[in-house]
Amino acid sequence: MRRRKMSARHQVYVARIGYFLCGFAVACWAPLIPIIKDTLGLSTEAISILVLSFGIGSVSGMVLAGFLLQWVGFKLTYAISTFTTAASICLLAMMPSYEVVFGSLLVFGISIGCLEVAINVFGAYIEKKYHLMLLSVLFAYYSLGEVMGALMMMFLLTIALSPMISILVLISVIYIACAYYIPVIINIKSQDKRENRSFVRPVQPVISLAIIIAFTYMVGGAILDWSGLYVTQEADVPLNFASFGYCIVSICMLTCRIYSRPIIMLIGPFNFSFYGALLMIVGLVCIVLFPNIYIITICFFAIGCGMSNISPLVTSAAGQQQKMPLVPAISFLSICGYTGLLLGPALLGLIASNISLKGVFIFLAIITTISAGLIYSTKHDVNAIAPHRH
Repeated sequence: MRRRKMSARHQVYVARIGYFLCGFAVACWAPLIPIIKDTLGLSTEAISILVLSFGIGSVSGMVLAGFLLQWVGFKLTYAISTFTTAASICLLAMMPSYEVVFGSLLVFGISIGCLEVAINVFGAYIEKKYHLMLLSVLFAYYSLGEVMGALMMMFLLTIALSPMISILVLISVIYIACAYYIPVIINIKSQDKRENRSFVRPVQPVISLAIIIAFTYMVGGAILDWSGLYVTQEADVPLNFASFGYCIVSICMLTCRIYSRPIIMLIGPFNFSFYGALLMIVGLVCIVLFPNIYIITICFFAIGCGMSNISPLVTSAAGQQQKMPLVPAISFLSICGYTGLLLGPALLGLIASNISLKGVFIFLAIITTISAGLIYSTKHDVNAIAPHRH
């Protein structure tokens, strides 16, 4: 058998599959929540504890990823996290008991968190090594994984396949693809001991970039959690169309990420991210000022297009900067982003209950304004990710 080479193309395939698996696995888990509740006869409180365990596991996995990348390198970290992701969600789908579901979900959260950090580090590393602009397109594979996972789960459950068979069919295909490329992965391991340290005190510009990621993830989470309630209450949208806002944002983000490279090369990464943030602000403010279904639809398009490439471009900038090693920098960004995603719903729920739903979107516009200011303050670092632009 001819030995496969560790070419740049193979490394890009590894990154694409890793990002796709992350989005795909999360999308497969979400439809299981009501099924688990119904099958095991769980209360809302018990389901809340399960969702919390997934969140705690994810953050723990992100912290663990830094140590694993230091101790065993990327190749083994990728192999372990893809295997445990596939195995834990298959066990979860069997739903034998609440205790097994809780344990499986905790392991699943740890695995996904670890894989997300590892694949972000790997994406930033090969982008830097081969002088490519990859992360925007790689983030598109995450979005594509989410869309494909949700659609395929819906299809398989609709044709009356059991959750266990549905998950097993979907995840096994992706895991086989992951396993196929493991032998050709570059095992990231710098000769510089400083590069391999799992924890380094965060410094600028990484702190500013991490805040941008946290705020952007918070806006994304808010659109998922609150847009449906807002459009049904404020714009008289029928309940069966409540999720149309999130669908528009998701489709816009996926499309803009897929076609990001020519746009970035044309206008530059700073302009793409900075004016994207300004577009988000306009969209969020207009949603509040003009609660009309047509205006709101245009606003969701603006938010989706504006938000699409902020996270990948900021992650690229964190990978290119020289003041903090790659692994701890990307780990710090990922943890801050996921913390924003987890804490966002609780904070926004407080605003919604004490002020109003409109207050939620005003708050999101304010934190996006802060993000725009931070993007401007890190202009040099963001523009540095386009090596051929001067």
